[in-house]
Amino acid sequence: MRFFTLICCFLVASVAMAKDFKVATVDLQQLFKEYPGTKKAQKKFNAMADEKKQKLTDEADEIRDIEKSLKDSGSVLSKKEMKAKQEEYATKAKAFQDEESQVQNDLAAKEQEMTKTLLEEIKGIVAKIAKNDGVDMVLDAEKTVYAKDAVDLTDEVLKSYKSSDSDSK
Repeated sequence: MRFFTLICCFLVASVAMAKDFKVATVDLQQLFKEYPGTKKAQKKFNAMADEKKQKLTDEADEIRDIEKSLKDSGSVLSKKEMKAKQEEYATKAKAFQDEESQVQNDLAAKEQEMTKTLLEEIKGIVAKIAKNDGVDMVLDAEKTVYAKDAVDLTDEVLKSYKSSDSDSK
């Protein structure tokens, strides 16, 4: 009987606390897209990606030159020279494939790292606004099916971007 009474007390207390519980949502995808840091990070990432792709293009051109040289001078070269050229071509082609794969992996990892950093910054801004507004929990609107009496903080966060952007000018 005491256990039952104790459970009832906990239920009453949790219901009383739940009435004061304030939930909010944000469109995290929109916040990410419009965050000023996203554009800067994207420019930085694109510059790095372009540099790496240019290096790969230069190497691909070099491999094509070796391939063309093999075709053009195939009848002129001795068997030993031909074999050496073919080995050079095979070695460079394999190295190119390995490097291309490594570049793709590096770019994917860098993009993931930048995205994680930006999301942490955005979540910090959201948390600050939520605390100021007395919100107990903030959910991503896209992943939330239903939240009774939830307040949408997206516009408030977007306004904070604009005010902090104009403060930094």
